[in-house]
Amino acid sequence: MAVESIPPAGESVIIDDDHEQGEKHNDHDAAAKTDDEEEEDAEEHEHGEEDEEEVEGLEDHDDEDDATASDSNSNYSSASEDALPPIHEYGHVYHGSGRMVTPNDPCENQRQAYQHELFTLCLGGALTFTKLPLEHLSPDSPRFHILDVGCGGGHWGMEMAQSNPLVDVLGIELSSANLPKEVPPNLTFEIADAAEDWPPRLYDFIHLRNLVGGGIRDWRRLIVQAFDHLKPGGQLEFTEVTPLFFGVDPDPTSESSDDADTDAETDQQQAETEQQRPRAALGAATIEYGAVFAEIAAAQGIDFDPTPKVRPWLRELGAESVRERSDWMPVRNWARDPVVRKKGEILYKMLETGCNHWTLRMFGLAGWEEAKTRELLDRVMKEYDDPLLRSCIKVTFISARKPGGKSTKTKTAEKTQ
Repeated sequence: MAVESIPPAGESVIIDDDHEQGEKHNDHDAAAKTDDEEEEDAEEHEHGEEDEEEVEGLEDHDDEDDATASDSNSNYSSASEDALPPIHEYGHVYHGSGRMVTPNDPCENQRQAYQHELFTLCLGGALTFTKLPLEHLSPDSPRFHILDVGCGGGHWGMEMAQSNPLVDVLGIELSSANLPKEVPPNLTFEIADAAEDWPPRLYDFIHLRNLVGGGIRDWRRLIVQAFDHLKPGGQLEFTEVTPLFFGVDPDPTSESSDDADTDAETDQQQAETEQQRPRAALGAATIEYGAVFAEIAAAQGIDFDPTPKVRPWLRELGAESVRERSDWMPVRNWARDPVVRKKGEILYKMLETGCNHWTLRMFGLAGWEEAKTRELLDRVMKEYDDPLLRSCIKVTFISARKPGGKSTKTKTAEKTQ
């Protein structure tokens, strides 16, 4: 468990590798593109069309998939049922492989719905942190292919496909349990394991979000595979919630005054108010939970915090325009800013809905008795409601582009030639 100094509530930090410095942004700032950015996106999309000759064989394969996805009423192009019988524990249903600590039942689907709402709020209503050239697509444009890795209940894929009828979205997931049955014609789901070798297909955009449920053990391999399966000029986005609680002072200037005419009585009132203000602190149960969580994760070989390694890996692979944005979200709704308060409300619903079901599974695999785990979780949730204890959880968005150019070939394309 960690205590970290963070920006004031309502701000995020964006790191651009081209500048190697963090820039603070307020959540209310509009995410409008400049004319130069729009022109750059248009050039990138046009450049991507030129590069299609490099992967002609793969493009033919994609066209066949497009026809299948459009003409078939089936929701799944590879399977409609899970191959393994599910595991029933703690009142939940888990994937039959036993690798996942998150279940695949309605409770987890609801948690993912809250998560989708939260991430969209962090991005100011956008579906991606990545600047995609979707506004330049036309019916005459080549289809824009998107892969949604570990799509969960399909919340992001559904909204992306519905909002952008000129793109084709493929969502892959270990289980079909939470996938929607009614989908738009440009959305397809496949039952597939992202930890295994990927088929030789290339994409314009690959979306990887919240995959820390235990299914991925080799994060570097996942990033390498995603990068290899991008078209030249294609982009990927990686999003994860850091499984640590950060002790914060959310409004460092909220009770202070810059008025030079304050009198002694006002100064005394401010001093008394300052003494009564909640301080940055994590409760004993939260600290205990974090320590046990880290110990069990290490013993089981699960890396629940791969985010700090992703940007270095992408740089090693030669990625361009690597950018990172971190948002600190309050646990509960103690922040003053209305947008940040809303984040806290949604995050609390996520924790209230989902913290029990994956903690019980994870701690149970380590030999903890269910009653002992529930007792610790009850103490943690009580601390979330304590007005004297304020904490945050961090979510990070990372985007990167694969270099374009006719001389650029992915390993996947080379294997198919």
